[in-house]
Amino acid sequence: MVGNGHGELFSERVRARGRTYFFDVREAKRGDRYLVISEFRRTPDGHARSRVVVFPDALGRFLEVLRRAAQVIEESGRSRPIGVRRGR
Repeated sequence: MVGNGHGELFSERVRARGRTYFFDVREAKRGDRYLVISEFRRTPDGHARSRVVVFPDALGRFLEVLRRAAQVIEESGRSRPIGVRRGR
């Protein structure tokens, strides 16, 4: 999906397990582009939102680690993430 024309170049929504994720590519006033990943979920008090912003200089490394993490999940045959955190 194409963005709304206000600095948003791309937006796509993914719904999964009661959560909604948005992947948006935005453009800053100076023309720099960046990725925003937003998560919306219901909570007992209403809704909660979390955001991650990935700038171009970190995008390659971010995608590399995301691919490796996805591979571990797929190889495990489990649909839930493994509770081990590394590289913090």
